[in-house]
Amino acid sequence: MTISEGAVAAVADRVRATTHTVLFGLQGRLAHGRDRHLPALLSRNMPPDDPGLWLALDLTGLHPASGSDLDHAAYTRAATAVTAAAQLWARSDVTHRPTAADRPTHLGAVLARVLTAGRANDRDIARLLRAHTLDEALPHLRPLISHARKDSLALDYGLLARDLYLWQTPGGPHRVGQHWAQALTRAKARAARTRTAWTTTP
Repeated sequence: MTISEGAVAAVADRVRATTHTVLFGLQGRLAHGRDRHLPALLSRNMPPDDPGLWLALDLTGLHPASGSDLDHAAYTRAATAVTAAAQLWARSDVTHRPTAADRPTHLGAVLARVLTAGRANDRDIARLLRAHTLDEALPHLRPLISHARKDSLALDYGLLARDLYLWQTPGGPHRVGQHWAQALTRAKARAARTRTAWTTTP
């Protein structure tokens, strides 16, 4: 079944919102000593398309509030994306925080900080961008995101999950890879301007 670009974007937005709801709520419960088993479950060596993991997360937000429901293929891609992002969160111990204009936490901004700190290099990014499948991309994402923990950085896993959903659509690896590369370039340029401003301020 082929769905329109608008329908794909709508599902991608629900993936983002669902991931935020799942992780924001889980972080709050963990702070109060509840649901401590979930990070351990998500850290296990299980594929993100395992329905057993889906059952451990509240994925009801993936279903549209009205209209026709998702078909099996679209739901599988969406649930896999949310679960993959949650696994990256659990394994990296990097906090989920939605991005903001004055404090960007999208993947490009985080990777720029990681590169600036010398914790990764352009070859690491290139290997990620050369991935053709989600199974190839995730092992490259994990260490890059984990580096962010050393500098107490946060990441918007909702945006990341949205990208991971789009990655699974036709032409997705190329489009998402380009998006990440452009976001990284802009973040590096912004960081360079900020450093220049600090060094030239009397």
